[in-house]
Amino acid sequence: MTNPAALHWLTGTTYLDETDVLDVIHEATGGCEFLVIEGSKWAYRKRYKTVEGIEVMVEPSQPDTMPPVCVNVPGTACEFLGADRLQQVASILKPTRVDFAWDAVPFSVEQLGAWVDQGDMRSRFRSASMHETIMGKGGETVTLGSRESTAQIAVYDRRGPVRLEMRLRGERAELVFDVLMSSPVEWASSFLGVLRGLVDFVDRSHTSRADRAPLLPLWESFIEGAERCVVALAGTVAPSLERVRSWVEHQVAKRLYMLDEAGIKVTDFLKLGRSRMRRSDRVMLTGWRALSP
Repeated sequence: MTNPAALHWLTGTTYLDETDVLDVIHEATGGCEFLVIEGSKWAYRKRYKTVEGIEVMVEPSQPDTMPPVCVNVPGTACEFLGADRLQQVASILKPTRVDFAWDAVPFSVEQLGAWVDQGDMRSRFRSASMHETIMGKGGETVTLGSRESTAQIAVYDRRGPVRLEMRLRGERAELVFDVLMSSPVEWASSFLGVLRGLVDFVDRSHTSRADRAPLLPLWESFIEGAERCVVALAGTVAPSLERVRSWVEHQVAKRLYMLDEAGIKVTDFLKLGRSRMRRSDRVMLTGWRALSP
């Protein structure tokens, strides 16, 4: 990728124990301290916060229907952690919000606004707007989609170079878990594929059909050959043993080794796990075996 790109926001939930989640955050931040913040947020009655801005929310107001822990990593905290440590945090979460940003894109906000006005796009968005930013001085913003939708694109220049942000929420955020668990060096191109599944900007001067129109040159130079990836929404994403494997690899493997070196039998934990198997766990395991070569 020529343009700088990075994960810009991460929010997710987990059914892990509160202490385990705090341990993961503590390790990922290199030993940060937590402050207990008074007052509820997002229907969680208690929250911990680090000076870097990471929040761990616990004690849900509706424990029967809400995950016990919610983790929020805003933009400044994402920059502090960096890709590898962000992935460490993401590995224990079911994502509910994922923002990815590209800086210094090769087109201006005005150019992209003109593409939208002219209909030079093939898109899954039903709404688009262009307005002066209300944050900072000057600048303009083009927004595709709404805050209430599962995807939104914002292109703005209030901080100097033009930035494009893709904001995924709910089911769309959950469905990019596998991208988050891939090598961070692949994130930029992989998220570009997801972006292209939402919108492409095309030259419709010679055809009325957007699906047959070629990409606009500036947009084509930005995507750098990334393949279009359409994320199919089809209800709640089923639990995956691949996600379990990824979580064990990133969060448990080292501790298992430490236990083994300390003379503690790891096989005892396997026996304990077997005793705790539920019907849903056996269904997942059966499905995994059926798909395995």
